[in-house]
Amino acid sequence: MGNKGSSGYIKRLNAPKYFSVHRKEHKYIIKQNPGRHTLQKSIALTVVLEKLDLTANRREADKIIKNGLVKVNSKTIKNQRYPIGLNDFIEIGKEKYVVNINERGQILIKKIEKEEHQVYKIVGKYKYRKNVIMLRLHDGSIIKEGEKSDANVNDSIAIANKKVSKIIKLSAGSKCEIIDGVHVGKTGKIKSISEGNIHKVKSVVVEQSNGNSFETLVKNIIVVE
Repeated sequence: MGNKGSSGYIKRLNAPKYFSVHRKEHKYIIKQNPGRHTLQKSIALTVVLEKLDLTANRREADKIIKNGLVKVNSKTIKNQRYPIGLNDFIEIGKEKYVVNINERGQILIKKIEKEEHQVYKIVGKYKYRKNVIMLRLHDGSIIKEGEKSDANVNDSIAIANKKVSKIIKLSAGSKCEIIDGVHVGKTGKIKSISEGNIHKVKSVVVEQSNGNSFETLVKNIIVVE
């Protein structure tokens, strides 16, 4: 009989660029569970441990995870296929890391000294029961909008100690990071915003610290300050 359901592995030759893995070193690589982030912009937790050279092989990485020694966003995770993506915080013992993206569109894991506030892009907004406004974030999570909040889609929220600390508006002068497109991995300040219409998608002009400017779509950026 044929295989039913999706496989827990993916051929390295077909793996998304974001995985940043050697295509011919092995035939397969473990596939992350769906649910958080997108399948194109996340990797399995066990692959993160291998990338950090904290284990000699996959078996050791799985053992560390199953023993509850790894936290993601302050929550202990025992699932080796747990998806890890943009702006996730990872704690392994006393070591702390944050997930970002480099200029080749690949995962970039940076070591940090202390946990900072996390920034999430708002990708959806809708009304729930009793007219409660809910915000859908780029990692797939959903939170309730505060009473005095004026957050809109494409704005960002900063979360510290599991609470929303501030709303970061998409506006001229805001600092942003490019998370997709040909300029992925770059940072800069928004010079201007071009509203979309029937013929053109909403876009922004971003000025880098070296004075160079470029235009990209709003869906390709996340405002961080």
